[in-house]
Amino acid sequence: EIKCKAVDWLWYPYIPYGKLTIIQGDPGQGKSTLALNLAAIVSTGSNIPLTHTPINKNTVVYQNSEDGIEDTICPRLKSYGADLDKIAYIDETDIILAMDDERLDQVLEETGARLMILDPIQAYFKENTDMNRASGIRPIMNKLAKLALKHNCAIILIGHLSKAKGMNELYRGLGSIDITASARSVLLVSTMKENPKERIMAHIKSNLAPLGNSVVFRINSKEPIEWVRNSKLTAEQIVEAVPDVLHKIDRAKILIMEMLEDGEKPSAYIIN
Repeated sequence: EIKCKAVDWLWYPYIPYGKLTIIQGDPGQGKSTLALNLAAIVSTGSNIPLTHTPINKNTVVYQNSEDGIEDTICPRLKSYGADLDKIAYIDETDIILAMDDERLDQVLEETGARLMILDPIQAYFKENTDMNRASGIRPIMNKLAKLALKHNCAIILIGHLSKAKGMNELYRGLGSIDITASARSVLLVSTMKENPKERIMAHIKSNLAPLGNSVVFRINSKEPIEWVRNSKLTAEQIVEAVPDVLHKIDRAKILIMEMLEDGEKPSAYIIN
């Protein structure tokens, strides 16, 4: 009696509608900047990054517990070209918001938003929640996943990483692995070690589609993200092996392959 249906995507294969997506990384890597730029793109119906395919213009709910709405979030969204009439948020002045708060359901019902961002995820667990206990985390994440499905809304959770190094990036998210397990897509944002002005978004988990290529972008002060190129670099190479572990020849191979992704190039172009 169940009718099969295809997955609807905000940005294939990175962010599905009706599901949870986690964007994680160390502090200062550009996770919030990336999220704000995505909010601006959805609010205006601009093109999906590195394509000529527009996203349907929709309302975005953006919650951020670390930055001021009036003096930080609003000016940044405006500078990124967002349609502020399409950005909604829940006032947390009197009552702090939590992930199992009924106001999340209410705001999605009232606005018809197709994207909701909670930044950072750790701030939206209740104060007495033990983030390391699966029994406490699982019901909360399940409820949030059902909310995304009910409204066919892409819910993005911004997460910080633990300080443990040398681990699979899926397991470095703060708290129980059930947080990561509840997401259908997980993205890692990191600085390109050979070019600190550039950031890279790597796809480290995908339950609904093949892993997508990594995406390189450049953050410019008070301007929208400059989407630079797709990259074949994996999360492991980004975090562990570039440029500290990879041999120079291996790094050169990766660089040349990236330059040749869209076709042949003169050797002089490669050398320069």
